[in-house]
Amino acid sequence: ACLDYLDWLRWPDGFSCPGCSGDAGWRMSDGRWWCKACRRRISATAGTIFHRTKTPLTIWFAAAWHMTAAKNGGSAKTLHRLMGFGSYETAWAMLHRFRGAIGHAERTRLSGDVEVDETMIGGARPQKRGRGAAGKVLVAVAVEQIPPKGFGRCRIQVIPNAEADTLRSFLLTHII
Repeated sequence: ACLDYLDWLRWPDGFSCPGCSGDAGWRMSDGRWWCKACRRRISATAGTIFHRTKTPLTIWFAAAWHMTAAKNGGSAKTLHRLMGFGSYETAWAMLHRFRGAIGHAERTRLSGDVEVDETMIGGARPQKRGRGAAGKVLVAVAVEQIPPKGFGRCRIQVIPNAEADTLRSFLLTHII
């Protein structure tokens, strides 16, 4: 199921060979694809954080879920305990790959249909609402709208105020 999901993310309209652009191929027993036209073997994990991993994808996906479910992103020690890894280093290496992928995501500007809003986040008193709440930070958020999934990449930035010039600067920086 995990490999099927990666296939779908890589080729949402069906398999397409990156070498010859052929669409005729099949999945081999080792999980890679075989292109009928150029006889090339292609992996859905190539070029991802899962490339050449010996850890099963189900473990990777479970670790990703634990990382995103944790309020602070989780720690290697917690992941090591929850997943029952043989060593702390395995958990640390996984989190390192996840965080590297998150931190170095492609920073091209957003395009197409983009939804933009500004909101207040944080603060010591969650029930206090509005711009006057102590400890809250004003942020601008832009999210690509991609049917049928719903959304794509997003950009979030702390802004000093919600004035038109500030929001215009955010838009020009992050959206085509």
